[in-house]
Amino acid sequence: MPDTRPRLRIVHVSDIHFWRYAWNPLRLLGKRAVGMASLLRGRAARFRLERIEDVVDRVLSLEPDHILITGDLTTTALPAEFRAARKALGPWLRDRGRVTVLPGNHDRYTVGAHRNRRFEEYFGEFMPKPTFPWLRHLDGRTAILGLDPTRAAVSARGLLPAHQFAKARELVQGMEPAKRRLIVACHYPLHAPEAHRRELSGKRMINAGEVSAWLAGVGPHVYCCGHVHAAWSFRPEAIPGQLCLNAGAPLLRDHSGHRPPGFLEITLEGERITVDHHAWRSGGWIVAKL
Repeated sequence: MPDTRPRLRIVHVSDIHFWRYAWNPLRLLGKRAVGMASLLRGRAARFRLERIEDVVDRVLSLEPDHILITGDLTTTALPAEFRAARKALGPWLRDRGRVTVLPGNHDRYTVGAHRNRRFEEYFGEFMPKPTFPWLRHLDGRTAILGLDPTRAAVSARGLLPAHQFAKARELVQGMEPAKRRLIVACHYPLHAPEAHRRELSGKRMINAGEVSAWLAGVGPHVYCCGHVHAAWSFRPEAIPGQLCLNAGAPLLRDHSGHRPPGFLEITLEGERITVDHHAWRSGGWIVAKL
């Protein structure tokens, strides 16, 4: 019998990195001073904010059923960066039921931003619950499990708290396997393709091994992440049932030619998953199967 279940199309975006300079000395205390120094040394030139309108229009032209953003909307979690993100992404955000947004480590960049829940102030309405973890059902079978290992730390390494980890296991265990099509959304990759393993190793989630071991036992699922600015689709040996998808960074200036900026279009149809990378090259969009 042919599978007659409806098709679901999801656009996965990550690591947009809106940035603003901060000249107020009170904004330059602690870790943000490091972030500002990085922007002044050239990081600002690596993210082409002038291209955001084109990215927004491209996504809208696809008419996706859902848009999933897996963090790092900002660079140093300044209110001005969040406001810029909210304004520029406004056309995506008109129907909050069709958009899911999670924080990345840059959205929790400072102790103050984390303590004051600045990400939630601007984008909390695009989560089904104000605290993690949570399940967001997209249809009768498909659900997004949202995880948040981000923290205001000196390093870029995250940590999934024990209470959140335990609750995530409960949520997945409560799903009926025969009707389950699970998407795990988390800013941090657990594993990376060989070309990016060295980069990930220095900023990997501290308890990635434990989370990986758990997911290895939950069965087939899609894992949507960001953090490493490179698009990929691969199946980690340690998690045989996982299709790991990284959307890359849509505004990245790609000098190497190996990290074209863009986003992913994920099509779920029955048991079949198709992944297309929409990438910007030489002044135009190209689409490649991953």
